[in-house]
Amino acid sequence: MKFMLIARFKDSFYALPPVKLKELRDASAQLLEKWTKEGTLKEIYYLGNMKGVMAIYDLKSSEDIARLAESPAFPFMDGEMTPLVEIDAVRKAQSKK
Repeated sequence: MKFMLIARFKDSFYALPPVKLKELRDASAQLLEKWTKEGTLKEIYYLGNMKGVMAIYDLKSSEDIARLAESPAFPFMDGEMTPLVEIDAVRKAQSKK
């Protein structure tokens, strides 16, 4: 099932020293690349204000959702995960009413 994550950076992220920020970004990029190759991460975008990200994940289980906490950036973000429903499924359900 697909989920949308909107995550915003906490103030503590911006308080990190530049060297730590670079390490965090590099480690996060490697993990995101791994998830993309696995098919878990479908799309990711920075928010227009550059203070967070929006990502689409294809997750099969609650364990997959819990794996998102593996991200090195996880402690520095507040996020909201929303399940996504295919429009065809909505149309089918509505047509039965």
